[in-house]
Amino acid sequence: METADSPEIITCLNATCGQQLRIPAGEVLEVTCPTCGTNFTYRPPKTAGQGTGLSPEYQRKAWVMGELMLVIAKESMTLIKRNDPSTASKVSRKQEWEGFIEFLKVLFNLADRVGAFHVPVSEYLQFMDAVEDAVIDQMNNAFRQQAGPGYEETPVKISISAAFDLGQKLYQPYQFMVLEDGKERDRFFQKFGEAVGTALGVRGNNTIATTAALCASSSIAAMQSLMESADGGSPTGHS
Repeated sequence: METADSPEIITCLNATCGQQLRIPAGEVLEVTCPTCGTNFTYRPPKTAGQGTGLSPEYQRKAWVMGELMLVIAKESMTLIKRNDPSTASKVSRKQEWEGFIEFLKVLFNLADRVGAFHVPVSEYLQFMDAVEDAVIDQMNNAFRQQAGPGYEETPVKISISAAFDLGQKLYQPYQFMVLEDGKERDRFFQKFGEAVGTALGVRGNNTIATTAALCASSSIAAMQSLMESADGGSPTGHS
């Protein structure tokens, strides 16, 4: 039987790496792969006598869900600027960051709604924690590569944790089946589109609000595809 002091072999969550790593068993750890440099939070699987834990399948899917959310948020902001270049040229970097965070808020909520159909109740809270960890880790990995030594991770962690909490408070009150159309679902995405417009300093801009809402709603199919996949690989169309 493994103890907290015995080793455990895990695989680097970076799909292009796949390095086998030896770590202490039974602990939530921040792991850095010595081969590719990817930093990720590892949550140990459920073992005998434990009430909670996250299986390797859902650890992997949480990481890829984080990748997917970041790709969608980045591509959506690019599309918004392309669809309304005159407005986009006036948006500051701070406003663009705030628009990006608005996307993460709604995507956290949609990941929650989609995941509820697939993740066992016993692992669900751990899964959502792992999705939050994945987004934080991947953003910090990207910024660390740009900034180099001395990069401070705390501001991103605080921003993403706040986005996770606010996404639940803002959007969870909307009661609808995520895979079905309906008026409540429409109101959900309308509220989100308006929030993006406000973040970008163009409240009431219908083009931006509509584009944002369409981008967010289209993410549901990709999230569903990920959760239905056998290996937790990136859904088609996203890397």
